Amino acid sequence: MFSRYKISSLTTNPFLDMISKTASTTPPITTLSPAHAYYKGEKYFAPYLCAMKNIFRITALAFVATLCSFNAKAQTPYRQFGIKAGMNISNVKTDVPSYTTKDVVGGSVSLTYDRVHFRFLTVGGEINLVQRGFSNSIMLTDSAGTELGMAELRNKFNYFSAPIKLGVQLGNRAYIFGNVAFVPGYLLKAIAETPVLDASGQIIGYTWQDATSTAAQFELSTQVEVGVGVTKAKRYKFYVSAAKQQGWTNLFDNPSSVFNIKSTGIIISTGMKIEFGKGLFK
Repeated sequence: MFSRYKISSLTTNPFLDMISKTASTTPPITTLSPAHAYYKGEKYFAPYLCAMKNIFRITALAFVATLCSFNAKAQTPYRQFGIKAGMNISNVKTDVPSYTTKDVVGGSVSLTYDRVHFRFLTVGGEINLVQRGFSNSIMLTDSAGTELGMAELRNKFNYFSAPIKLGVQLGNRAYIFGNVAFVPGYLLKAIAETPVLDASGQIIGYTWQDATSTAAQFELSTQVEVGVGVTKAKRYKFYVSAAKQQGWTNLFDNPSSVFNIKSTGIIISTGMKIEFGKGLFK
């Protein structure tokens, strides 16, 4: 009865055949080495890594450009033009201790210019009209030589001067400044104030005499100035300052040159400056 069927047909299972065919068509599983796996991952993420590197480079370049731009703006020089006026409390120093003098108060008016470098270093100059002088006591006598009393003889010297300055300026809204200056001066006029006496020898007034011919035409001095101020509307600077002036040349050619008289004084001023071309942080 079973002889008519082949043994091979009894051993064939359709389900097992399907599994066998599926296994034969499935690619074999390959185990990757660590180096090979790293290469595959890098190849997959390479576009993203490249984009991130480009973004970092662009950000770094933008930061450096901004920093350079800031430094360039901060170092850009700008200018300050101004005017100031005040009083000069002046006197003289001599080589003769017995020659005593007193202060004389005069006026001072100036046009100023400063060029500011690195936002704190100032280089500039001024055009000044300044009055210096001194007074000394003299004994009044009549024609017979009788002493009538003491009187003050005032001497004033009007100069045109052009200080050349080097200084510093710190702060913006509220600021302080200082400078040193070399001051060449040209004498415009020298005046001597002498008393006028009545018949009894009493002082009834004073008269002015031109003493320009006896004074030196040129004078050299140095000056140290310090001041404080405030800034309004970003560019208008208002300030007060005090300057110490010291002369280095003789005020007189003749006859007082033997005393070696040199001017000295303190100039108290108030002024205003306007800034131009300041650049960053106006």
